[in-house]
Amino acid sequence: MRKKYSKLFLNSKKENKVGIYQKFKLFINKNKGFIYRIIIFIALIVFSELVLFRRVTWRIQIQFYIVFFSVWIGIGEFFLGKNKMFKLHPTNFWAAFLTPLIFNIVLNLAVYKYVNMFALTAILSTLIITLLIDYSSGIISALMFALFFGILFGYDLKFTVYLFLPSLIAAFSSRKIKRRVEIILPFIFASISQIIILYATNLSYNAIDYLYIPISNFLGILIMMGVLPFFEYLTRVYSDIGLLELGNLNNPILKELSLKAPGTYYHSMIISNLAESASEVVMGNTTLARVGSYFHDIGKIWRPQFFSENQKSKNPHVDISPKLSSLILNNHVTYGVELARKYRLPILIEDMILQHHGTRVKQFFYDEYYKETGIKDTNMFRYPGPIPQFKEAAILMIADVTEATTRSMQEIEPAELSQKLDELISSLFFEGQFDDCGLTMREIKKIKGKIMRTILEMNHKRISYPKIDVKELKE
Repeated sequence: MRKKYSKLFLNSKKENKVGIYQKFKLFINKNKGFIYRIIIFIALIVFSELVLFRRVTWRIQIQFYIVFFSVWIGIGEFFLGKNKMFKLHPTNFWAAFLTPLIFNIVLNLAVYKYVNMFALTAILSTLIITLLIDYSSGIISALMFALFFGILFGYDLKFTVYLFLPSLIAAFSSRKIKRRVEIILPFIFASISQIIILYATNLSYNAIDYLYIPISNFLGILIMMGVLPFFEYLTRVYSDIGLLELGNLNNPILKELSLKAPGTYYHSMIISNLAESASEVVMGNTTLARVGSYFHDIGKIWRPQFFSENQKSKNPHVDISPKLSSLILNNHVTYGVELARKYRLPILIEDMILQHHGTRVKQFFYDEYYKETGIKDTNMFRYPGPIPQFKEAAILMIADVTEATTRSMQEIEPAELSQKLDELISSLFFEGQFDDCGLTMREIKKIKGKIMRTILEMNHKRISYPKIDVKELKE
């Protein structure tokens, strides 16, 4: 009897150990990214102390861990974790945040050691992160940079403010930059504010220290302009500047699309106008909407003749089964994603390629299949999806179906167009295609109105010119 109970006790003990291990493993897997970030910062803190003081002390390390990690977890992890883009693509967006920040911290450790403490500047990482992600992320990076060096210099609050406030101004003034020349504005605002703060806080009475500020900020701007394309290529998170450069119509993929699938190319150009104008009315990223539209159908480079806009005579779908037709249409999405990864296009443009059809049913081929077999199976004729995850992807979906519909209209009249748009948008809404994109009903209404106005402006009627004999027109 005693042996029986001892066996039961040992088995339950083993089960408890296995249960604890599984829970621990689950916790590690769930918080893997957070743990990696903490390890990276610990390594950076140890490295910084070794570089500056040639030693590692428990006192500085523990002070760093208590203060820096408290702020990092309370502000950095909390606010960045709520950002939708960090949830959609955590690896890419955390890399876009941490890589410039760590690069700038290491660079400024060398500046402090070999130049002057007043030559330290957060402008490089702040601007890169603001341009790649958004200005709130840029402000958080500026705070972490300022706090990092503030702790290194013995909890100097004045010095922390001296580093942080100009970077905050730089982030705010660079949030809408689309051209490289505009970067001069954050440089000017940051430099002037930093000089004023240095004077107001009485941190230095040496005139040379004031000269270091514009010089270091200017060098920071130059380095930023040089390394920004590398950070974009590395992380696949692009600034508006990078997107505009990528959207150059001489881009090899777009050139190939124009040669192999000219109808699709023209279709993409029209959609880009619709998507850009619609994004503007809902405060979306108009550059992403336009450039994403250029690339959304690049998968049609493969077998372009299977898409109506490229067909000149016979429709090849006539000779194949509806199921095969469905697979070929799906392939333009999957092949488009392959091209996006091959050429390292922005991760959000890859999303737009995947999401511009969502999980919609190809109704024509589904209906053909049902007539042939009597089987109702919509899943066989769905696009792979997922449904749009952000505003610009949803706007692209609306613009895509709208352009396809208006192309089939003989005369584009406002009343008929409005009715068609209402039907299309209602269909997308009730199919659940807008469930995850964040668009409100008010915004959808604005998008519909803007797309309608843009189509009517693009298709306005011209006056009929009188026919005059060419001899009369000759001088």
